Amino acid sequence: MGKPWYVANSLDILLGQVNALAPDRSRVSDGSIGDADHSARLSDHNPNDYRNGAGRYQVCARDFTHDPGDLDGQWLADRLTGRGDARLKYVIWNRRIWTPGIGWKSYNGQNLHTHHVHVSVLAGARSDSTALWNLGAAGAPNPPNPPRPAGRILMTEDNMATLPAAMGEGEEVLAVPPDADVKIILASKSVIHGGHVYNWSPTPGQGTGGDPVRWRTEIQEGEAIPIPRGTSKVHIFYSCASPISVFIQAIA
Repeated sequence: MGKPWYVANSLDILLGQVNALAPDRSRVSDGSIGDADHSARLSDHNPNDYRNGAGRYQVCARDFTHDPGDLDGQWLADRLTGRGDARLKYVIWNRRIWTPGIGWKSYNGQNLHTHHVHVSVLAGARSDSTALWNLGAAGAPNPPNPPRPAGRILMTEDNMATLPAAMGEGEEVLAVPPDADVKIILASKSVIHGGHVYNWSPTPGQGTGGDPVRWRTEIQEGEAIPIPRGTSKVHIFYSCASPISVFIQAIA
């Protein structure tokens, strides 16, 4: 972004509360400082003109991943907008935007926010308050924790894959569990030029492969790519301006 920045303290407090309430939640669509696409337009993900005592410029937005098994986006949006916190500027979630004094309205921006909840706070000293957010009374389901699918695995930073930056065309082979329903989730927007899967077989020599299917599609940040059951390796051809973290969700 060029100039020194920091995330408004109130949003860091909210992040800490959310992580404490749902420590195993997915963070694949979390974000704060904007990427190059955000910097080209007005966005609270970009540093504003307010500076703290250290001379850093304030960023007034955070995104929180929608993870129905641990942190449901609707739950978080309802808790935030129903409490009337004076620091809130607006909340965007699932094709709707909430602003104080107006409430919820339809939203048709560039990103429909179906994968994460966007939270913006007002610029300035007020949003550097470290007061806790009111996310519910003590002892209440906080957040509600529905039953998790048996065998659910969400890869963490310790074992996730990373696609190296490739401005032309890169390629990578990802190993996935063949006895599970698998989804691959990319943490940043990228272009997939093609790929194919290798089908696993318990009998040596009976697995299948094949030539890459040449196709091109733009994958959005946080978008889940389903992989057929029985796949043991996924060979993809891609391009991206910077390295991309890849998370693999598998349900046995």
